[in-house]
Amino acid sequence: MGNAQARKRMKAQEFHFIAKNSAFLNREVVSDQYNELLAKYPLGKMDAEDFKMVFRLAFPERPEEKLTALTEKLRNVEKTDGTIPMHSIAMLLYLFSDAPIDENLGQIFNLFDMDGNGNISINELLDMMAFFIEIGMDTGAVDMAKTMAEVFQRGDTNKDEKLSKTEFILGMKAHPVTAKILQVKTIDALLQTF
Repeated sequence: MGNAQARKRMKAQEFHFIAKNSAFLNREVVSDQYNELLAKYPLGKMDAEDFKMVFRLAFPERPEEKLTALTEKLRNVEKTDGTIPMHSIAMLLYLFSDAPIDENLGQIFNLFDMDGNGNISINELLDMMAFFIEIGMDTGAVDMAKTMAEVFQRGDTNKDEKLSKTEFILGMKAHPVTAKILQVKTIDALLQTF
């Protein structure tokens, strides 16, 4: 699962958002890093060292031992091949960024709106659920399938079986599990959600 469509669709506005809301110097640096990763990892999965390098560029103040713990959690070697999907770094950039929650959710929406039609279908929401499962959030008391189904139900206010960006933001903020994840701004707090 590399979310190939989203990887290919990132545009200048996303680069600008990341640069503005993280420690990246400017959108050109973000764009260069993104293009280098795409060239190096055409299947959309990166090794741990490149993940750490990008994360350090965005959030240099995070302690190295915490970054290592996060990297190992994302590698999830018990359930995956040990590589890290590139969209994981995008999700973390959006979750940890300094932007308001609604803006972060708008960026996450764009990441998972794979066909770019301005709506998230049930299948696209399942890709988001797969991301959470892939990083190990299916352990413990959280049933991500149930959570994503409830997010969809809460957000789909017009019952058309798809979520607009507004509905997606509403559903994510209204569910206690996803609302808690959206409050996470440190590696320790993220690791405690698993």
